[in-house]
Amino acid sequence: MFLRRKAIKEASDEELVRAVRDGHQASLGDLWDRYAHLLFGVCMKYLKNTEHSKDLVVDLFAVLPDLLRNHEVERFRAWVHTVMRNRCLMALRSAKNGKYVPDDLLHDVAQDDAAEAVLHESTLQQLEHAIEQLNEGQRSCIRLFYLERNSYQQVAERTGENVDQVRSHLQNGRRNLRLILERTGRTGTPTHADKNA
Repeated sequence: MFLRRKAIKEASDEELVRAVRDGHQASLGDLWDRYAHLLFGVCMKYLKNTEHSKDLVVDLFAVLPDLLRNHEVERFRAWVHTVMRNRCLMALRSAKNGKYVPDDLLHDVAQDDAAEAVLHESTLQQLEHAIEQLNEGQRSCIRLFYLERNSYQQVAERTGENVDQVRSHLQNGRRNLRLILERTGRTGTPTHADKNA
């Protein structure tokens, strides 16, 4: 079980989210105090494994500032619960199929409405099709960073580009993936390659 550092502050979730977006580390700690044990419970429900559940919660909080900066979150509790649940489903699918598609990428390219965030096999298939529609630079960076879990520096070394170019490819690639998925309704096969962005 995760330990809480101190009594939870009276700030609302929304205030803490705004502070985290502004780079306030202590507010991230406050969200940890408020939600880590609840998210651990979500993981245990799906994974039935204490250590794996702890790892998923820690991993989520490691990327939480970036996720919050990239998404409009109106109700943090419902949103973070959905993100955690989806990460658990991805972990189960990965264990079953031997294939890993990180939930970060799905949330970067999909609409983050909590009511629609439950993962379906068609979403994964659509994401794979959409990645194929990207230009070579974006496609390579997306695959190396998200699917193979390389760092920015490792991606730069493998592609021969600098870190700023890698970040640009990832940013543009995520945007283009979102546009492709929106255009196809996240269920069909892309019919138009968006390779010029």
